[in-house]
Amino acid sequence: MSSPSTTIGAVALPKIDQAIADLGDLPVLDRSLLRVRELSDDPEASTHELVEALQSDASLAANLLVFANSAANAHPVRASSIHQAVMLIGRRSVGRIALEAQVCTFFEQAPGSGGVARGQLHVHAVQVGACAAELARRAKADAGAAHLAGLLHDLGKLVLPGAFGAAEVDATAASAPAGPLRPLAERDAFGVDHAMAGARFAASAGLPPDIVDAIAGHHGAGEDHSAVTRCVQVANAMVALIGGHPADHELLRQGLDDLGLTMADIEQVATTALPSAVAEAAAPSSLAEQVSRLEREARTDELTDLLNRRYWSLAAREQLAARGASVLICDVDHFKRINDFHGHHTGDFVLSEIGRILSANGLAGRLGGDEFALITTEPDPAATAAERILAAVNGAFADPALQVSVSIGSATALEAGADLSELLRLADEALYTAKGAGRGVQRAA
Repeated sequence: MSSPSTTIGAVALPKIDQAIADLGDLPVLDRSLLRVRELSDDPEASTHELVEALQSDASLAANLLVFANSAANAHPVRASSIHQAVMLIGRRSVGRIALEAQVCTFFEQAPGSGGVARGQLHVHAVQVGACAAELARRAKADAGAAHLAGLLHDLGKLVLPGAFGAAEVDATAASAPAGPLRPLAERDAFGVDHAMAGARFAASAGLPPDIVDAIAGHHGAGEDHSAVTRCVQVANAMVALIGGHPADHELLRQGLDDLGLTMADIEQVATTALPSAVAEAAAPSSLAEQVSRLEREARTDELTDLLNRRYWSLAAREQLAARGASVLICDVDHFKRINDFHGHHTGDFVLSEIGRILSANGLAGRLGGDEFALITTEPDPAATAAERILAAVNGAFADPALQVSVSIGSATALEAGADLSELLRLADEALYTAKGAGRGVQRAA
């Protein structure tokens, strides 16, 4: 990944740097906190040493006590002292809780907290951090780094309002509240997104490169993502799904693949890391069911329910690799005239009906607009599938004023291993010939 300073435009960079300076120092490298985390991880350290380290920093001790008694770490007995808090939380967990407490306090006290652009940032941070750490443990990655990167992944959401104004950033966030569209909207509006701004903040604070890269890449930017980055990407998508918000399905799938994990793993991670959130999830279905739904939405065209261009191409290539097949390209004749004279609602109806007809004759997909593709293993598509489609379209629309017809071009590969791009090129040339012949006909390459 390129460094944060080179990914932010020259106009936006000074505003980002000034906003970072106004926010002050990140608490995660505070000497007292580092000492507490060190003692928490040291099996030889005593509880007395840990309590002393906490009590040496009044702010850290107060934050830990508040966090230990919060709903996120609810216990039947409330801690009234640092010693009680350590005993209730468990000595090995104190370092993690102390880190979360400092980060949450920093997020809550940052100027402008509570706006649309930030939301419940501290709650989201803790949830993503917990899931990222558990994912890392299962993938045998650095759980500590994944936890810290998860806590700080949305750090840039503190920076953008200071750089460009809270009202402006809130308006952008309202147009794209969550998910993969959010950074796109930010880049369009400001020339920088919250992942880039957060990475800049983390780098300026002296955090390790793997943390900086995970913050920069949590929405997928960059290449060759590390295991820590993948843990944060997957955790971020998981938390979104649990809360009933949009999630990046492709990023989730790729992250799981790279980590060597499965959907069964994330169900277990969610239950382990966020038991109360899972129990209270807005969506009653399991994470696996939600991801399956997202996958279907990502694969299919919303209007016709056919495969979209990308997934039709993938499926067609698989078929061609295994056997000979024919590829047909189908185009609606004078479709603009249908929309202009009968309205877009009628145009949508026409496309849906043609999609239904095509799907009965092979593996169909919508390439875009009024253009469709079909792959069939029938040996002579000109005499079989194409003619059936033409006849079915001619008989599908009862209103004579509608006058719907299609033109079809086809190309055939007799043996397995044919190149899809070449077949599409040949079929497209045949389609051009069909349209020149008067439309409503088919031609084979």
